[in-house]
Amino acid sequence: MKRIIILMLACTMVLGAVVTSSATEFKASGTLDMAFQWLDNPDPKASNNGDYFNAIQRLRTKIDIIANESLKGVYYLEVGTITWGDPATVGRGSGGAIGADGVNVETKRLYLDYQVPHTELQLRMGIQGLALPSLANNNPVLDDDVAAIVANYAFTDQFNVVAAWARAADTENYSPRTTPTSNTKYDVFTIIAGLNFEPVTIVPYITYGAIGRNADVNSTVGPVITATADRDAWWLGVSAKSNNLENLNLALDFVWGWSDGSDMAVGAANPNSRDQSGFYVLLHGDYKLETWTPTLDLWYSSGDDDSLTGDGELMPEISAGGLALTNLGTDGGFFDTTDNAFTTSGIGTMGVVLGATDISFIENVTHDFKVAWMQGTSDYSGSSLVNTFPTDEDRAWEFNFDTNWQMYENLAAIVELGYLNPDYKSVSGEEAVFKAAIGFQYSY
Repeated sequence: MKRIIILMLACTMVLGAVVTSSATEFKASGTLDMAFQWLDNPDPKASNNGDYFNAIQRLRTKIDIIANESLKGVYYLEVGTITWGDPATVGRGSGGAIGADGVNVETKRLYLDYQVPHTELQLRMGIQGLALPSLANNNPVLDDDVAAIVANYAFTDQFNVVAAWARAADTENYSPRTTPTSNTKYDVFTIIAGLNFEPVTIVPYITYGAIGRNADVNSTVGPVITATADRDAWWLGVSAKSNNLENLNLALDFVWGWSDGSDMAVGAANPNSRDQSGFYVLLHGDYKLETWTPTLDLWYSSGDDDSLTGDGELMPEISAGGLALTNLGTDGGFFDTTDNAFTTSGIGTMGVVLGATDISFIENVTHDFKVAWMQGTSDYSGSSLVNTFPTDEDRAWEFNFDTNWQMYENLAAIVELGYLNPDYKSVSGEEAVFKAAIGFQYSY
């Protein structure tokens, strides 16, 4: 009996040692965001405008489940964006009204990240953030969460290759009692090469999208219209940056894209109804001084023509990252404060932004001032059926003044002031847009 007890104790000690050696580490990080925003004339294209105020909040938490330095799982959850006073109790952003208690936890990302043993191959599979290269600003083709497999192989410290397959959509609804529908999948494939030759980094890439006729998530006009043909899309791009001088930073994003038509109802509001091919280019430069940084951004993207009989000239996109240059006319606002008044991705527009950023007179307080001019590049036509906003007759001036106060190491207060003065061909009597927003971001 004594031998059995001793043996059991020995086994328990061995098992305990195994459990200890394979202990999993959990790390949580994220942000808790609050914002309060006021707008006057929020939509200059609308005939009925006025003052608008709301308060919003959001929680994002990323949990790393780490086995070792070569293996981990990641769960990224989000609660929000919750609008204060929203009476919904179930679904995204619910629980903002009196009583709260919204059922609103979302799975933003969920993936496995590991390195193949004895190799330099890194694999990531699952729902993850996937962005095509963008060294000057966000990518105008794809920058979003998607289910994907991404492989990254580092040949040297200066050269690596990334290959990815993403399933953007799969509308198959298989049941033993129903006949499966064909052409229901939207797949994206990309190959990216990273060339890091200090002080120059160059990242060329090629992307292909295979879009099934019953999985076309970007081709609806009013009521849902199902395409009658499958579609193909291609993109060729390159991003580059340079730090030739100690304080000078230069960056470039360029991409050309093409997609065939979907044999759908033709209309300017439905650019996917015909072949499209176009390009986008953005140049960024900044020079860091002791107390501030002057910046310059220039972008141009081809626009649509004024005819529905030929091919279009808008660059196709999958799910673009926002053009984050200004806090009102483009997608550069903090958190979900109102922006995108003129363009979201920059496709079909052109513009220039001059900035004086990182201005600091007080410790932990910085200011950014920007002035921007932007215009559409699609041809204007007298027919409302042809015009794709913004046209080359639509333009706007914008002024921003933003302040960031790092109150504590983990808490920042952000103030955004914006003014957009529009001049739209198809609108008479449009008024300027004013924005004032204050936000708080707790990072942990």
